[in-house]
This record gives sequence, structure tokens and C-alpha cells, in this order.
Amino acid sequence: MKKVSKLTLALLCTAVLAGCTNSNNSNDSSSATKSTQTTAKSSSATTSSSATSSSASESTSSQASTSSAANTSTASSETQSDDDVTNNELVQYAAGVIRKNLGDSALVVTLSGAEDTTNKVSVSYSGDINNYTTNYYLSTEAKDVNDESLQSLKPYATLTKKTYTSKEEAIEQIDYTTDQSNLDLSKVNLGYNIIATVENGAGQRYLHWNEGNWSLTMHGSPVAGEDPTTAAKTVVKLLERYSLPAPSDRGSARLETTEKSGTQNQTLTWNEGNVVYQFSADTFEHLVVMAASLQ
Repeated sequence: MKKVSKLTLALLCTAVLAGCTNSNNSNDSSSATKSTQTTAKSSSATTSSSATSSSASESTSSQASTSSAANTSTASSETQSDDDVTNNELVQYAAGVIRKNLGDSALVVTLSGAEDTTNKVSVSYSGDINNYTTNYYLSTEAKDVNDESLQSLKPYATLTKKTYTSKEEAIEQIDYTTDQSNLDLSKVNLGYNIIATVENGAGQRYLHWNEGNWSLTMHGSPVAGEDPTTAAKTVVKLLERYSLPAPSDRGSARLETTEKSGTQNQTLTWNEGNVVYQFSADTFEHLVVMAASLQ
């Protein structure tokens, strides 16, 4: 099992440089000794030469000590930097790996939506540029992209891409609801001039509203103590700060009042021509922040 680390190359370089420094110092010392021996044979001033050689040896030792201290300080600084790697940086690193392997046109998440946690983000992906899945996980330490241990974890967010033969076929995959504001339904103000229609039945409640090419529906069960109106207001507030991807034709959001870790029950689906993207997450914030960061 491996951890993602910025230090691997840095420490390797430090070790190589340190080896070169020690080798150079050793060669310098050997040359100084040979020089001293030659001088001793050709001169009667043995005491003076010995003192000079001793001084050179002390100077070399001092330089080696200074170099060692500098290397130790550098390694300590790099270690601190590695400990401070943010989840956004981990997600962006993974995005680079995905694009390198799938292609520059791959749609990738660039914000983790999880900067307020001590857990670290890890990423796995599979497929090709036309059809692929990317999973995002939270655990105590970051793992390499596609680390085998990630298979035992439940992702907190997932992006999928599927390519269809035509735009019409792609649009058919999206559960889009048109603006219902003109229907004889109860209405509720969600703030920011957003009015949602309300449908009740069998102990369930559905709030629906449209924003641009997006159709959004919040589901909740009042009999189970769920309040879809409050949840919908939370989403609307997030959407005032973050913009969802712009569908070429249609986009649909299917949201659940209760946020449950590991369930990814908050889902966005939209098309770009004959391609359908789906992004799901376990909380409203993960869903909106990460989807808005897609590039």
C-alpha cells in the first residue's frame, strides 16, 4: 500500500546530492594527503606541512558538517510541506494523472469539496476517453491514484461519462421536468427569487424548480421527519455561490433531503451533445462544489 507523497523525488535527489558531496570531499581529502606526502619527501619542513594538512582536514570536515545540516534542514522543510498537502491539491494531482492517461479533453474535478476535514482524498478511475468512471474517497491518509486498497472503500463522490450514438439518445437519458410554475400546485419561496412547486402524496413531498437548463427536484418524507423545503433552500444558497456545468441541452438534479455518508444519493445528470455526464455525492456541498469545479 502506498501513500501519495511529494517527497519521493525530493529525498532521492537529496540523497544523490549528499552522495556526490561526500564523494567530492573524499577525493579532495585523498589529493590533499598525496600532496602532503610529496611535500614531506621533498622538504625538511615536515612540521609546517603537517599543520597545513591538519588545517585543510578541519576545513573539509566543517564543510561536510555544514552540508549535512543543510540537507537535514531541507528534508525537514519538505516533510512539513508534505504534511500540509491540501485535498484540493490531491484532487488536482489526480486530475493531471487522469488527463495524462485518458486525454486532455477528459472532464475532471479540481476542487475536493472536503477542505474542512482531517481526512485525505484519494482517487481511482477506469475506462477510456469515451466512457469512464472516476471515484473520490476520504480516508485517514491519501493513497496513490488507483491504489488497490481503495476497492474496499465507499466513495463520497463519483463522476461518470457515457457516450451515445446521437444527441437525441443522450437527451433521452435525462429525467428532465419542465417548468411547472403555471400549474395549479402549491408553491414555496426558496429565496433569491426562486419559486418551487410542491407535490404531496403517500407521505412523500417533492419540490421542483428550474434554473437555466437545469431541472431540480428535492424529495423528502415529512412523515419521517424530513423537511425538503429547508434542504432545498440550502441547495439554492449554494447555487448562488457556485455555478453548475452548463448542459448543451438539458440537466437534471435529483436530490434527497437527508444527506447520508457513503450513499451518494444526491445526483446531477446533464448532456454535452451525445455525451451524458452524471455526478453523484453524499452531501449537497460535495455535490455542488465539486460539480462546479469540473474542467
